[in-house]
Amino acid sequence: MDNEEIKVKKTYRRLIAVVSALILLIAAAFIASIIYNDFQEQKPAVAEAPQEEPVIEEPVISDEQEQEPDDVIEESGPPVMMARFSQLIEQNADLVGWIRVPNTVINYPVLYCKDNAYYLNHDFNKKYSAAGTPFLDMRADLLEKNQSLSTYAHYLKDGKMYSALHNYKSLNYYKENPVFVFDSLYEEGVYKIFSVFYMAGNASDKLFYNFMKAHFDSDEEFSNHINQILARSIFLTAVDVTTDDQLVLMTCCTYETDNLRLIIAGRKTRPGESYMVDTENAAANPEPLYPQKWYNAKGGRPPELPFI
Repeated sequence: MDNEEIKVKKTYRRLIAVVSALILLIAAAFIASIIYNDFQEQKPAVAEAPQEEPVIEEPVISDEQEQEPDDVIEESGPPVMMARFSQLIEQNADLVGWIRVPNTVINYPVLYCKDNAYYLNHDFNKKYSAAGTPFLDMRADLLEKNQSLSTYAHYLKDGKMYSALHNYKSLNYYKENPVFVFDSLYEEGVYKIFSVFYMAGNASDKLFYNFMKAHFDSDEEFSNHINQILARSIFLTAVDVTTDDQLVLMTCCTYETDNLRLIIAGRKTRPGESYMVDTENAAANPEPLYPQKWYNAKGGRPPELPFI
């Protein structure tokens, strides 16, 4: 056998060895895949995490619907929580209600904590979240008679939380969306918007007013609170407000100047009153009262009002 034949035989042997090795590898991979798939099929299924914002049925707003009949007899004793909140409050005992603004993404649980900063960066499950979650001002107490409740949430570029409140800078938008819903744990409520206004985020502003106050010692003090909110409104609405009404405010950041807040104020629909709002004659307020920093940045002067 000459050298050429020896070389050819060695080449064939190497080729056969390589092909055999490849066949063994393919067969091993095929068997492994069968075993893996069989294992996966026998594994128990992992349940999906519950939604952080479970859907809660809200009251339907209609012209004919009434909040309660005129002959309702109020029973004495502590308030009773509505059954539809029972599962949510087991998930987070800080729950105090649910807020919804029709035709927006605002449809969130409202939480409460003695530290107003906590829910600025925590979600419903108390996990860190830069978006936070809507919360009630720490000065409030839902077991007491609150004349004015303030809620807060972030303005976010992605449109979530209270970002949609910026739509209320438009008079036409207000005319088409003049109500919002806030249900506490104990009662439902539809609120008619009577003021859209700006406030400085710091009390050092010369024209600052503490709109966060929840309780008032007299009708005169509460009347002043209402007038302060009305005087600052960028719109004149047909919604009347009295010292017998309950108010809810929604607040988020806005950026016309530094450290500025946008507030939407509504008063609760009264027993037997229609949920509908006549917005036909709503108009821009020619002289709303802005924060002092607004005038410093944009010029002009505040209107002359007896309570300034």
